[in-house]
Amino acid sequence: MKLKAILLLAIIYIAFIALGLPDALLGSGWNMIRNDLRTSLGTLGFMTVTVYIFSILSTFNAPRLLRWFETKRIVFFSILFTGIALLAISRITNFYQMLFFALPLGAGAGAIDVSLNHYLASHYKASHMNYLHSFYGIGVTTGPSIMAFALNLNTWRLGYIIVGSILIGISFLVLISFQLWKEESQENRDTSHAHIHLKDILKTPGAISSIFIFLIYVHIESLGGVWIASYFYIMKSLNYAQAALFTTTFYLALTIGRLTSGFVSNTLSPGILIKIGSTLILISGFLMLFEFQYVWIYPMIVFLFGLGCAPIFPNMMFLNSRHFEPKKLSKIMSLQMGVGYMGFGLLTPLAGMVFDLSTIALFPIIMIVMCAILIALQLRYFHSTELQKKPGF
Repeated sequence: MKLKAILLLAIIYIAFIALGLPDALLGSGWNMIRNDLRTSLGTLGFMTVTVYIFSILSTFNAPRLLRWFETKRIVFFSILFTGIALLAISRITNFYQMLFFALPLGAGAGAIDVSLNHYLASHYKASHMNYLHSFYGIGVTTGPSIMAFALNLNTWRLGYIIVGSILIGISFLVLISFQLWKEESQENRDTSHAHIHLKDILKTPGAISSIFIFLIYVHIESLGGVWIASYFYIMKSLNYAQAALFTTTFYLALTIGRLTSGFVSNTLSPGILIKIGSTLILISGFLMLFEFQYVWIYPMIVFLFGLGCAPIFPNMMFLNSRHFEPKKLSKIMSLQMGVGYMGFGLLTPLAGMVFDLSTIALFPIIMIVMCAILIALQLRYFHSTELQKKPGF
């Protein structure tokens, strides 16, 4: 690989760190944030809904944006506006102000996600896709660690200031890297992101199953990112900082798992990695149902949960470029991510309502049920596309 391509890949990986950094900030710091803003446990769901409504809108419109603008410009402005929004959140005095600044957070995340995933799927190998999402894991692991540091200083606002400043720095790193990106002519953008009717996309074998796989998977991952700290804080009587570190553990495992997936992707097929991951999630859900005498066992279970989540998203994303026509690729990916965001923006807040009305002790039960649905969808997807008969699967 040429030096220019290596440098560009490094910039893209760093940009994906920016995508991950804000994602777990709110969940890991929510116990202090909600007390400071005088709001309830379940209102975290309203914030999640707001962020992901705008992520969904941004994602569904990504093919149109990619026809209008080059990938590098979308990435630069999205990261910049996200960083500014995080700095603004650090200054709020009530929960409703937080909802307002959630708008650019959601729109920026959706635009970064689709544009970079499409760019990698079009120009790089499966191992690079796994590595890309491991850098998301680095960001989403670092975010709760920064928040835990701030919580130890008895302030959640410092966490938002630090992360917002980092994102603004990354946006300018993307800006100075513009000359490294491959030229995307207007003709090429019009061809690669051509308008295709939704009914034609949904008739494509495997498209519907893959879309619902992303819906359920993103919901499962977000259950870990949003509620794992609250689950152990409430059910195991940990303090704010200790509970936040369970979120860090989850995302650390996600990062390590995706790095490992990148290393073994030349040996194990994407389908095998996806099946291994789903099995590990199911096992960790069952283990959370039990009480253990030794507290150190719980971080190990959370680590197993994160490890199971690791290979599913990037390997499903890579299989898109193998199975679907190039002209349909960005549209299918935008649908997968848009519906996937509904898993975070609708199903996960719904889980929060269930916890508010009953008990957060139901967390592992919801996890197990959703994982069983995920496995059933995967079996249907593999069968409908007959990917198991293709070389390399």
